[in-house]
Amino acid sequence: MPRNLPPLNPLRAFEAAGRLGSFTRAADELNVSHSAISRHIRGLEKRLNVHLFRTQKSGVALTEQGQDYLAQITPALDRIAEATDALTAEPKGVVTMTTESAVAQKWLVPRLPSLKAAHPDIELDLSITTDVMDIEAHDFDLGLRYLRVDPPEGYDLLFPSLVSAFAAPSIAPGTGSDLNLTALASGPLIEEATFRLWPEWFRESGLKEVPVLNLPKPLGALLSIQSAVAGLGAVLMDQHLCQTEEKAGTLVRLNDIELHFGGYYLATNQRAGRRRAVRAVRKWLLQEALPEMQR
Repeated sequence: MPRNLPPLNPLRAFEAAGRLGSFTRAADELNVSHSAISRHIRGLEKRLNVHLFRTQKSGVALTEQGQDYLAQITPALDRIAEATDALTAEPKGVVTMTTESAVAQKWLVPRLPSLKAAHPDIELDLSITTDVMDIEAHDFDLGLRYLRVDPPEGYDLLFPSLVSAFAAPSIAPGTGSDLNLTALASGPLIEEATFRLWPEWFRESGLKEVPVLNLPKPLGALLSIQSAVAGLGAVLMDQHLCQTEEKAGTLVRLNDIELHFGGYYLATNQRAGRRRAVRAVRKWLLQEALPEMQR
């Protein structure tokens, strides 16, 4: 029995318009005119004998039947695209990403040789900023950010933030069960601007009465790690940002206490998310982060 399938171009026009919530944005993504999107959707509605969109002051919105149809069409088109990609050449092109300096230097950059080995024809163009950018407004393909609160819908959690105490071996007042919490509380301590959790960490570690701590002016993550390596004090830091120093032995973890405080999330630009190179980088990032999620 033959399948009851509409033509592909009207389906692509409907899916893009429904996913993006705009005929104009769908036209931009598919590189066609606004009128072509409208014509394809009118033809699809006539073929199906249903209204997929309704007009409103701010533009168009999916009807209930349109929402149900979109929920089935999007994953179907994604599977077709993935099957086609598997038969064709390697993805290539420039993928733009915005992230912050600490996660770039301490987690992302050391892993870039793996990306180059997997996808030699993809160039990752990094933009380093402390701002949490609207990647669609600023036209980035991907955004990798630390967030303390739950992100908007559509973000991928790469891994949660696990905050532990670290110090250079030369100044650590013991480790594990031999850690002298009272001596540690007397300082010197380094206060990192994001993970200002020393009182909570001392309580979780078993110090019954946490004294007033002599905490200096907070520093950024990279400077805090460098200061700790130099022996200027113990620091509370996300474990993922101290992996290199811990492996090299320049920093030691003082005990097993882990404070969960936010996480690292990946945002994908909806307009760019259909490009093969963007999908490849997103998949690679999720694979690289999988061991962190399984810890």
